[in-house]
Amino acid sequence: MKIEIADVDSCNKKIKFEIPHQEYDKKIKQYYQRLGQQVKVPGFRKGKVPIAILEKQFGPDVKKEVLSNLISDQLNNAIVEKDLRAVGEPHLLEVNAEEGTDITVSASIEVLPTVELQDYSGIKLTVKTPRVTDEDIDRTMAAIRQRAAKTVTVTDRPAQDKDLLKIDFTSKVGDQPFADGSARDQIIRAGAGQLIEGLDKGMIGMKIGETRNLRVPMPADYHNKEIAGKDVDFQITLKGIQEQKLADLDDEFARGVADKNYESLDDMKQNVRSELEDFERKEARKAAKKTLAEKITAMNQVNVPEGLIKNQVKFMAEQARKKQEHEDGHAHDDGHGHDGDVEMTPELLKQYREPAIKALQEELILDQLARELKLEVTEEELEREVKNMLQLLGGGNLQQIKQEWAKNGILARLHNRMKRDKTLDAALAKVTVKEEKVDRKDLIADN
Repeated sequence: MKIEIADVDSCNKKIKFEIPHQEYDKKIKQYYQRLGQQVKVPGFRKGKVPIAILEKQFGPDVKKEVLSNLISDQLNNAIVEKDLRAVGEPHLLEVNAEEGTDITVSASIEVLPTVELQDYSGIKLTVKTPRVTDEDIDRTMAAIRQRAAKTVTVTDRPAQDKDLLKIDFTSKVGDQPFADGSARDQIIRAGAGQLIEGLDKGMIGMKIGETRNLRVPMPADYHNKEIAGKDVDFQITLKGIQEQKLADLDDEFARGVADKNYESLDDMKQNVRSELEDFERKEARKAAKKTLAEKITAMNQVNVPEGLIKNQVKFMAEQARKKQEHEDGHAHDDGHGHDGDVEMTPELLKQYREPAIKALQEELILDQLARELKLEVTEEELEREVKNMLQLLGGGNLQQIKQEWAKNGILARLHNRMKRDKTLDAALAKVTVKEEKVDRKDLIADN
């Protein structure tokens, strides 16, 4: 098949090709042969209906379907043969199909632009890694100790700051109760900031069995709009008090830390320091890769197909909507997702266009970089990462999770993230990297 490709611009191509009349005629006859085996025509046995009868009864519809299928197949073949990295579906521009002659077709299609990467080996990066201090070690040790704390029931004193309190409560605005304004056997930590300030600290000093009335002003930006900015009257009954008992920080405690083989408290501290230093190195390297991606993208500005921009704008707007719902306390998941709920508007396109273009340019540049470096994420690497994530999530059926993640797009996003990391790791090895230890306060000041 003769195919002509013309550049409209860097993101759009025009495809022109011919379908020989003999091929079209062959497909028509094959269609009628199949149709004759399926339809019933009075006076004829199935499979024995003359083509002339079929043409008279079904001709226009058959020609339309055969032509449509031929054009679609040949367009797809042209895209593959010419290695066009298509964005979305092609759009037909013109079809000339006069009876008895070859059919000429022209179509337009958006494509990913060709990127010729500039030499980036001259980039110089400084990787600043914060020093791990004794205070960092102490904070981590305290957190481990806190997680290992035992909870004991208290009956001989009133509620104190940091106690775990078991309560029943009801609440009203004036004389009117409101949705979700009551609960039984609620567990909260006194003074921990879980609740509105006046309510949080208002339970300190209560005795078991005591009921206390508290009037609390709700913040104007409270997520429940029904009570936001209003005074709410709470009636709280304290049903139980628990406190946490921390173990002594000694060799015995160190040897008892789950899933670790610490020999002593000193050994535990040394390992905690090593783990923190390793974490800080990884975080510093992650920041360096982000900077490298930005620098390489800045060196290789590229046009982005309009179709991709609109899809990215919709995605970013949808993510912003979900984040807002979560912050407002209205997020829910019915298992069906909400992608596509956002309606594209000129205002939305204006708001997100620039960040969308920036994100897509970086994605296109890194994709080209991966091609030049001949990098790909193997199925084994992807499966290993899914297994690691499953372990963090508490386990599950690997194949079932992979199928679910493939359906909702999580697997594709994981693959893209892994490919991006692999690409930037390889690129980082080709530039000049200077490592520097800094105080954390200096690193914060730089940012």
